[in-house]
Formats: sequence, structure tokens, C-alpha cells
Amino acid sequence: MGYRLACITGAKLMVVEQGRDPREVDSPYAEQVRSRERQIRRRTAWKTQGTGAQFMAGGRTVLWGQEQDELPPARIVGLTRGREAGEIVYALSTGVVAGIFAQVVDSGTEQRILHDADLRLEDVALSVEDEAVAVSLQGKGGSSSIGILRDDAKGVRAVTDGDVLDRAPRWVPGGVGKVVYATAGIGRNASGAWSGLAPFAIQRLSLAAQELEVIIADPKFDYIAPVPASDDVVYAIRRPYQDPHAPAPFLRVVVDALLFPFRLLFALFGFLSFFTARYTGKPLVTSGNARQKMADARQMSVWGNLVNLRQDAEREAESGGRGSARGYELVRITKSGVEPVARSVLAFDVAPDGAIIYSDGAKIARLADGKSETIAELAGVGHIVVYG
Repeated sequence: MGYRLACITGAKLMVVEQGRDPREVDSPYAEQVRSRERQIRRRTAWKTQGTGAQFMAGGRTVLWGQEQDELPPARIVGLTRGREAGEIVYALSTGVVAGIFAQVVDSGTEQRILHDADLRLEDVALSVEDEAVAVSLQGKGGSSSIGILRDDAKGVRAVTDGDVLDRAPRWVPGGVGKVVYATAGIGRNASGAWSGLAPFAIQRLSLAAQELEVIIADPKFDYIAPVPASDDVVYAIRRPYQDPHAPAPFLRVVVDALLFPFRLLFALFGFLSFFTARYTGKPLVTSGNARQKMADARQMSVWGNLVNLRQDAEREAESGGRGSARGYELVRITKSGVEPVARSVLAFDVAPDGAIIYSDGAKIARLADGKSETIAELAGVGHIVVYG
């Protein structure tokens, strides 16, 4: 493997290089945020100790409308290759502010490209040829749009709109000023509340011509995480579309009925744990870290699209599958149609030599000439970029 990989695993940024174990890359800005949080905790520690605790909600400090020990950590929400070999660019969110940063991995020096407290962004894609950066902007009511970083680097302008979820932008190679992204319409009930998503389709936006083209849309499938290899070839992950309004299978109804008493007991235990924590400061069970790790293992972000692997596995098992990530399939989309490339693909990128670097949730592998070889054993990878 003559190239280097960067990937997101949970909230961590990892790099994989030939002959070396996967290692974490730190963001100096994220460390500054964590340091400030620790200082705030030390300054306000008196409020949760002794007589000061009686003034707090359940013995816990409330800060910025959130309990202090529940402040959202600084996390990587987007990743792309940089402007030169060895550089990566990533979007970082603290829940309060968001920013885009560049870092040459070997140097550890971080450069701030954008920093804005009013933005809520995810996903980031940089094009050296187009000299532009595309992001996914979070809007009101759960919607999102594609945004382009302005030339003055002082803000982002939205280039798509509507009550939709626009995610995972990628630039078409060649400096042609085109962005490919995944989009799904948002379904709402009579009161305007979120009721589900339509199937994800892939669209291509030409910024210069201001033209929008649907590359592929299918009512039976979601097409997510598009990576254009050229203006005529796009790779993407395909998964069966699950209609949120479809009636539950008979087997699911039977299982839910059998599990009802146990779920009722679990809910009662959760209430008692909350009641105990509120008046004693400690829950009945203190394995919060283990519980969080379980949630992270069941849910992961695949190019900005949250997937619940456990639910998808259950659905596949009901339909006769083995209950794994087999429902996620890498496909090649051309004018001639859709061609399957590999199964059990949760994240991927196309290397300069045309090889596919992908993750199945447990390992990272390289696919070339129909042969697959393992590059690294790394679990929970939801985003991969070949950066050098």
C-alpha cells in the first residue's frame, strides 16, 4: 500500500500507514476545548460538594442549558484530503461552535480555515482543482443543505434548499465545478413534525450552469456516500430502503409482544435509577461508559448518514438474511446502469490508482482487480479518505 489513509471512528480521527499500527491524530483546537471544559469543572466543583450541592439540579451543575458533565465533546464530523500530500482537512463541532481545520499529519500543526458559532455543519469536501470547499449545513426542522465556503473564507453560502436532507457532498474530479451529493425528502405529519425520509437519491449540481441532475433514484433503495471517479462514473453505497410507514412484519409483532414484560421492567428500573440519581447523586448502575460504548457499536455515521446496524441486522434477519451489514453494498453507477462492486461496505474511498479502500465495520481492506486484502484491523470506521 503506497498511500496513507485517514478515517473517523466514533469521535476519533485515525490514520493508517503502511508498516505502522493505526494511530489517533489530535486536533489542537479540540484539546483547547477539552481543557476549557476541565477548567470550568474545577472552578465550579464546589457547587456539587457539601452544602453547595443543594443549589444544583440533582447535585449536578447546569451550564449553557445543559448539565455540565453532559456538555457535547469536540468531535470530528467531516473529513477530506487536503491541498497537498500528507495534509487532511476536517470539520469539527463542539455543539457550541463549528470549524474547518487543516493539518499536515506528520507535523501536527493545525490551520484554522473557518470558525463560526452560528454554523452547524457536517461533512466536508475540498477540491484543489476547483479551489473550493463544500459542506453540509444543518437547517431548521432537521433539514440540511449543501453549502460552499465563500472566497473570503468568512462564511458559507447555501447552494441547495428545500425540506430535504442533503448530505455527503463530493467534488467531481477535473475542476469542472460540479458537486455530487445524496439527498432525501423529509416527510412530515399534519403538525409539521418529522415522520420519516424518502429514499436517498444521488444528484449532481453544476455551480457554473446552476443545473441540477438526478444521477440515480430508486424507490426500493437508498443510495448514500457518493464518490465520483469522473463525470460519468460514481461509486456509492446502496442499501434497501425501509419505509417508516410500512406495517410491521408478523414475526416482529410476536417478538414485541413476548418482550413487553421485560421492556416494562427495564423502563421501571430506568425510572428508579433516575429517581435515585436525582436525590443521591448516583444512579443504581454506574456503567455509563460501557453503555455508551454499546450505543457507539450499534450506531455509526456513514458519511454523515447515521445507520443503526442492529436494527438493519434485525430487518435483514427477518427477511432471511444472516443479520449483518450485508445489506450495505458498494455499487458503480454509470450511464449504462448500476453494477455491484462489493458487499458489506459501510465506508469507502477511491484511491488515485483506482483501487477501492473500504471498511465493513470491523476492518479496512483494499479491493483491486477483483481481489480484496486486509489493510488494518480497525472497528467502527464510518468514513475513509485516501490523503497521500
